[in-house]
Amino acid sequence: MKKTLKKLIALCLCLAMIASVTLFNASATKKYTDCNGECEHYPAIIVPGLGQSNTWVVDDNGDYILDDEGNKMTSFPAYIQLDKVIGRILAPALLSLVTQKDIGLTEAAADAIRLCFGINTCDENAKTSPNVVTERYPYPASEYQDFEAEEVFGHVPFNLYETEQPFDHMYYFAYNSFGNHIDVVNELYDYIQMVKEQTGHDKVTLIPLSQGASVTSALLDYKPEVQDDIHKVIFVVPAIDGSTIIGDVFNGRISFLNKEYLYNGFLGELGLLDKGTAALIEMLLRILPDEIITSVLEAAVTALVEDVMVTSTGMWALCPSGDYPTAAEKHLSSPDKASIKAQTDKYYQAQLHAHDNIQNLVDNGVQVFCFVEYNIPMINVGETWNSQNADYIIQTDSTSMGAHFANVGETLPDDYVQQNTHCSDPTHNHISPDRVVDASAGLLPDTTFYFEGQRHDLTARNDVILKLALNLIECDDTKDVYSDPRFPQFNTARSSEKLVLLVKEAKTIDPSTLSPEDAAELAAAIAEAEKVIDNTIGIKGEVEASEARVTACLVKAGVMEAPEEGGVSLDIFTKISPWFYEKFGTDGYSELAVIYSMKALQTVVDLVLKLV
Repeated sequence: MKKTLKKLIALCLCLAMIASVTLFNASATKKYTDCNGECEHYPAIIVPGLGQSNTWVVDDNGDYILDDEGNKMTSFPAYIQLDKVIGRILAPALLSLVTQKDIGLTEAAADAIRLCFGINTCDENAKTSPNVVTERYPYPASEYQDFEAEEVFGHVPFNLYETEQPFDHMYYFAYNSFGNHIDVVNELYDYIQMVKEQTGHDKVTLIPLSQGASVTSALLDYKPEVQDDIHKVIFVVPAIDGSTIIGDVFNGRISFLNKEYLYNGFLGELGLLDKGTAALIEMLLRILPDEIITSVLEAAVTALVEDVMVTSTGMWALCPSGDYPTAAEKHLSSPDKASIKAQTDKYYQAQLHAHDNIQNLVDNGVQVFCFVEYNIPMINVGETWNSQNADYIIQTDSTSMGAHFANVGETLPDDYVQQNTHCSDPTHNHISPDRVVDASAGLLPDTTFYFEGQRHDLTARNDVILKLALNLIECDDTKDVYSDPRFPQFNTARSSEKLVLLVKEAKTIDPSTLSPEDAAELAAAIAEAEKVIDNTIGIKGEVEASEARVTACLVKAGVMEAPEEGGVSLDIFTKISPWFYEKFGTDGYSELAVIYSMKALQTVVDLVLKLV
């Protein structure tokens, strides 16, 4: 009886294993299109940038952690546990404020950083926490639920524009930006194979965005056989050689740790706040002595870098190759970091090979394009922020693969001649009309497009960039920067996403409900806006003017409220804060009170001595 029971259990287990394998294979090879790889559209895979994939916090049972409103809690860039942060920092902050001394505030600030960002700390092998899960999209955009489409197209709004590329051939590869870089590369390789199986095509088009380029660059180096799977690569503002922001942070070159800079325009130049608000914060910082403020900031940065960023090979992949050796020596020399260093060394070699690997793609018939933005100063977190041209987040040497630029606000010398480092055709003129760029020095001079004044973080709002990307995805007619006059090599920044949405709203208005004059103006405003949107050669100011005209029509039709005007202006602080710095340096209010009290006392003493 026992033997029979054992045989029965073994048989059941075998059947279960066979069933599970069969189900897995059926899922893996599920087809979402009927073309079976015979249509003209290669499947496109977006490899997104930093933080453009949802990563959720789960408990030890794998259940999502929810906020008070029932929403899943994200781990990127941090898992904010506000009650714990307040509980840790409130008492030290109040005591320090009252006493004007550091009563545990520095230590509390470091603990608060660990509380929030610690979820992204990797282990000694650079493996991410099991309490962080990445939301995946193992199927094309045609299968997205509404919330998935909202998330994906919120980062890359291809859905706003007409395209021949079917959405059952559009994929989004999600990954953890703080994750293990080698694991992410392997996941991308497997994802490519899955897409090929699901569509029946033998090749795919890759669209790496920003940090996604570091993943793609490593893929080409770690798995060179993948070039047989690639039809085309469209790099969009790619971090081919990282960002000097990360290089500065890893090497301890951080601007705001210099109190002279912190109190003298750092926040205003950061670009994240308006000038008035930034100047007000500079004034508020003086509530505590400058030594306490700088001590707190140093402790917070140290905790973020050493306890979180250093453990993440995903972050190391954003460190420029020129900064890596010193940064690795600084942070990865101890035996407990040996496994992490072995992995980051591996990527460092991939960085050094990046241009050769990309050229090898081209030599083997893979079309490679690149979009570069320039003439925006680097965000001023690191000390080298104003040393070269940038797009606010990444230096142009990295995104352009070596093109030559004048610095922001400057032009190439009058006698400058293009270098032709990578272009041998004497009829090609690769110097930009504004004489800031020599594209001939970049790796791909004939297939790299440049957008002057476009900010990295606002790329998705530039409809010309999106239309050009879709054009390259959906067909092979555009071979280089000379193929289509709608898309010249050198173009300008614009942000037309709002205008596109305004036009959609305007078209819902029934003109019969308006006066003849208002109906005529609405039609004219829509026609002008559509002309602006259709124009793929940027003209500064035209989008904003069209937005104002359509908005006025919407307001008059009663479907939109007039923009609020006036309000409290903080601009006065842009004059007060610089005056304070010039007059009093970085001293806090209590320090100034002591200084001037002592001066007043000294004056009284001097007067008394004279009288005596």
